[in-house]
Amino acid sequence: MWPACRAGPGPHPPRGPAAAVGRRCPVSLILRVFAAILLGITLAGCATAKQKQQKAAVEQRIDKIVKLNTELAAAYLQRGQLDIAMQNISKALALAPNDAGANNVMALLQWQLKEHKEADIYFNKALKASPKDAIGRSKNSKVHNNYGAFLCEQGHVNKAVEQFRLALADPLYATPAQANLNAGLCLMKKPAPLDAEVYFRAALGLDPKLPDALYQMAKISYDTGRTYSARGFIQRYFEVGEDTPQSLLLAVKIEDALGYKDAEASYAVRLKGKFPGSSEAKRLQGLSLKRN
Repeated sequence: MWPACRAGPGPHPPRGPAAAVGRRCPVSLILRVFAAILLGITLAGCATAKQKQQKAAVEQRIDKIVKLNTELAAAYLQRGQLDIAMQNISKALALAPNDAGANNVMALLQWQLKEHKEADIYFNKALKASPKDAIGRSKNSKVHNNYGAFLCEQGHVNKAVEQFRLALADPLYATPAQANLNAGLCLMKKPAPLDAEVYFRAALGLDPKLPDALYQMAKISYDTGRTYSARGFIQRYFEVGEDTPQSLLLAVKIEDALGYKDAEASYAVRLKGKFPGSSEAKRLQGLSLKRN
């Protein structure tokens, strides 16, 4: 508010409305008042800016704590130390209940604990908290892939494959080969081997040395009569994968179908030598009896 200004010394005429309007304040007084108002505005602005900085600093610190606890929980979960993982992820969610990463780790932990309803809830919370694309779909491919694996284990094959597709829809997804592999493995449970083959081939197009995809392609090729193709895939598998009872028995069958007796015998020796008590080794004896 501007101050009332006084007239100079000496007799003054009666003060009326017109006289009041005509009076002028000294310029110096006006400048002082203006400076005071400006200073007040500046100080208020400084206080507001400082408060914003303090708030941002607090939020940044909380974000760091949430991220640290989430990473620790994931590490302990991987080691099988579920109780410590629960402590860390609970701290993270207490500070940031809508954090996508924290909800994803909690979902994985609940899945490990066989709390399937809780796991489903946390997976959906993670997806809800994730960034969205132009049509409102979550862009968190990691969560989609994890949720798909969870749904597949629960027997919901179609829903699981849809989650894998959503993961693959993101061109920036870091591990698309894994999502393709997971989709194929899930479809094999249906079973839908020819549909699964599409995903296995896509996975191998991204990672030609993916052992599980090579084994599955060898199996599908053998089961559908493409024996030479099966042989190529199983040979590629043994270049990068470990001997297992299943892979060695499949190799025996493939070489037997093609009539390569030396290769068949070599795989049979490996199977009986490494896994003598396995059901596959016993089935090998059955195959020998049938041929004889």
